[in-house]
Amino acid sequence: MAQGKTFIDVTLVKDWQGPARVKRIRIDDVAIYYAREACSMSGCRTLAGIVGDWRQIDYIAQDCLEYFKQVNIEGMRKAGRKQGLEPKF
Repeated sequence: MAQGKTFIDVTLVKDWQGPARVKRIRIDDVAIYYAREACSMSGCRTLAGIVGDWRQIDYIAQDCLEYFKQVNIEGMRKAGRKQGLEPKF
């Protein structure tokens, strides 16, 4: 699994969307998720093109957010502000 200051590669298992694969989640994808998807009451959410049950997608988003807060907090704050969020960290 590759990681950087602005991305994380997440390994996804085979599912209804296709075979097992690696998906790159960028810092902007996490900001978009929290600005548009996290407040949704839908049972289905999307993060960086990964569609699934809100619980699993939310777990991935939370892990990514925690990672970016550790390695690039200013970048995460900037990405959040670009999406109209006011970071509280």
